[in-house]
Amino acid sequence: MKNLRRVLILLTILIVCLTGCSGHIECNSVQTQESASSKDGFSGYVVDRKDDSILVVDPAYVDYSSSGGNSRYYPAKWFSNAPDPQIGSYVEVWTDGRPENQPYPGQARADKIEKSCPYTPDGAHLSEADAIRGGLYSPDGAKVRVPVIEDVQFDQVTGTWTVRMRDAMSTMENQDKMDISVEDVETVE
Repeated sequence: MKNLRRVLILLTILIVCLTGCSGHIECNSVQTQESASSKDGFSGYVVDRKDDSILVVDPAYVDYSSSGGNSRYYPAKWFSNAPDPQIGSYVEVWTDGRPENQPYPGQARADKIEKSCPYTPDGAHLSEADAIRGGLYSPDGAKVRVPVIEDVQFDQVTGTWTVRMRDAMSTMENQDKMDISVEDVETVE
């Protein structure tokens, strides 16, 4: 009986340690549209990945037209040291303080990444992140060099998602918005 008790205590400690020490990035409970970036973090959607780097584009643009710049400048950065966040996720990234490379999109090394929990509306099979990923991988989405995710809507009646994006690299003053439809089909794991 004593040995059984010891085994159960050791198993409990092991389970607690394994779940508490996992190396993956936890999502926070803030919805993507409602989350405001903190003072030092960079937030946006993960729209591309290469090896352990992710491209994050902030959908909130800055208007530099009064100083002769673009009327829609979308902050975008490649972050290295980012193994977990999937394309389509909304994240906030803090850097390690090293100098950042400035060609557009910028480049920095991630120190901490916080991922928002994927939002799945009532009646949908896909999450918002899954729909964004589907839009980015579609033939039209694949043509966009630096995608800006402006809006994501689910229509429960038709069972489709609409992912509205534009290209941050476009030099056209009136950048065309692109609406991409993604069918809400159950994912196979």
